[in-house]
Amino acid sequence: MPRQPNRYELIAEHVFDKYYTDGAEEVPFKAQDMIDAAEELGVRRPDNMADVRYYFRFRHPLPASIIARAPTGKHWIIRGTGRSSYMFVAVKDAPEIVPSEHLVVTKVPDATPEIIRAHALSDEQALLALVRYNRLIDIFLGVAAYSMQNHLRTTVPGIGQVEVDEVYLAVDRYGVQYILPTQAKGGSDRIGITQIEQDLAMCDIKFPGLAARSIAAQFMGDIIALLELAVQDERIVVVRESHYRLVPHNEITAADLELFKSQAILPPYSAAPLQPETD
Repeated sequence: MPRQPNRYELIAEHVFDKYYTDGAEEVPFKAQDMIDAAEELGVRRPDNMADVRYYFRFRHPLPASIIARAPTGKHWIIRGTGRSSYMFVAVKDAPEIVPSEHLVVTKVPDATPEIIRAHALSDEQALLALVRYNRLIDIFLGVAAYSMQNHLRTTVPGIGQVEVDEVYLAVDRYGVQYILPTQAKGGSDRIGITQIEQDLAMCDIKFPGLAARSIAAQFMGDIIALLELAVQDERIVVVRESHYRLVPHNEITAADLELFKSQAILPPYSAAPLQPETD
């Protein structure tokens, strides 16, 4: 038997059908439309209506009937357009961003306090804590990074409410200062273009003097994948990606260290030891 649509899918489909016109590439709607849809369909209203939008942004494809009405070569995403305002938007097709299965894994001595490991309440919280306590942002980008705030919530003109899992400030050896919005993805959550767009828009408005770099952290079993992401031609692109495994120091072997040294770009002065002067 085919799977029956869940209430989130029924609500999204109802709202889309209400405003879609043939050939449209933008379908605007309000948060209230989802509340009305639940009542009109006679389904239980979700406790948090924002979770309906989050579900389709990061966890699950839109209903097949919506997907089928995307223009050729495009797919639908949901963007915020203002306070309690949203829009289905048709954007260019692009491969889904998932961590690569073929990168070397860098072993890092685990500096996570045991009490943190024991009491993290979710995959997302645990992931953010591991990244923070082991200074993985510093290692990944080669900067001195400082966590400024967890779960930053703010509003951005033209988008509405934006929430960033963690925001770092950083400085490099040249004195350049950075704002690093970081999203944690655990379980089946996907990296979505709307999240990256919102993060970078927030940085432009709230931190205009800082260089913005968007970071995503994702669990791959016991591996932590870090990706720097950007938006290019209406699609997410990976600027750089690295994988880390947190281990006791005695599990990092001499062979591991040789492998890691072979990947490092060493400054010219360390290429060879200085030779003593001779008469």
